[in-house]
Amino acid sequence: MLRACKFAACILFLAGLAFACYRSPVDNLDRYIYEAIVRGKSQPVEAVYAVVKHASPRAEQSSILDSPQHLQELEPMYAIRPVYLAVISGLSRGVPIQSAISLISAASLFGIGLVVLFWTQRPLLAGLLMAAIPILVLGRLGGPDALAAVLVISALWLVDSNIIVALGLLFLSLGARTDDILILFAVLVWLAWDRRLPRLVAGALAVAALGIVLGINHWAGNYGWVVLFRFSFVGGRYPAQIPHVLTAGEYVRGLWRGTYAIADQVAIWVLLGILAWRRSRDPLLIVAGCAVLAHFLLYPSGEDRYLIWAYVVAGVSLIRGLDGDQAPKLTKNSAISI
Repeated sequence: MLRACKFAACILFLAGLAFACYRSPVDNLDRYIYEAIVRGKSQPVEAVYAVVKHASPRAEQSSILDSPQHLQELEPMYAIRPVYLAVISGLSRGVPIQSAISLISAASLFGIGLVVLFWTQRPLLAGLLMAAIPILVLGRLGGPDALAAVLVISALWLVDSNIIVALGLLFLSLGARTDDILILFAVLVWLAWDRRLPRLVAGALAVAALGIVLGINHWAGNYGWVVLFRFSFVGGRYPAQIPHVLTAGEYVRGLWRGTYAIADQVAIWVLLGILAWRRSRDPLLIVAGCAVLAHFLLYPSGEDRYLIWAYVVAGVSLIRGLDGDQAPKLTKNSAISI
């Protein structure tokens, strides 16, 4: 009975966090580009621009949203999230588009919390992990990061019990963030190495995933990795006008700036990951670490929203590793159930 009460209290706490995130969304620019894409399915770009440009001070002040044409040129960089856009479109039939965007992020945060709770079986520690600022911010952002994170984290939770469902969730996450192909590749390599998946099957699934990502990019008219890198880390206001050339020096400078910007944000999570590894040798830490490193080398952003799923994996691994270390040291009089 006491255990059930603890779980119920944690679920209520997670629901409260999600509701608070929904009520106080971050006014980031990306949410208005996604709104423009959804509106553009039924409205001309001029009408869409008139709405999103004046939707908030953030959009008003944006120098890249200075004309309908330039809005249209931005959209291919965001249209590569068809699953996320489909969820927005579905929810927008009942609520305003911006409310739908906020609801997706908040509900995804709640979903992550539930996975963490049942994965760790430690309500207090699960609640504390979910209350960490980077994870909470994910629930307030307007973008696909929270939805992609809940799909990836759910897949990693289920990979030991149901490989088919886990891989299905990872494939689904490609429609929320195509860069999730990196964690999918890492999981496939791990499963093949561990002889839990035939190598031919793992290879075929990797080829299928690559085909899906290439197909999504082609369908969306995406500009490619070089333009994305230059737009994000080198310079250029309008992606359609950015040259498809990247020098080694430009790449190194972008990588250095990204490393400098994010080092202090990831330090504590790297520490948690190291402590978790020393306790449990959890292979998921290696899988997550390889995927995160590959992602950062390809896109060295100073924003840690791309890494939240890995933060959660580090925290979960550490919490699960506590049981083996702490249980023998507790006496009958000092034992406390967390």
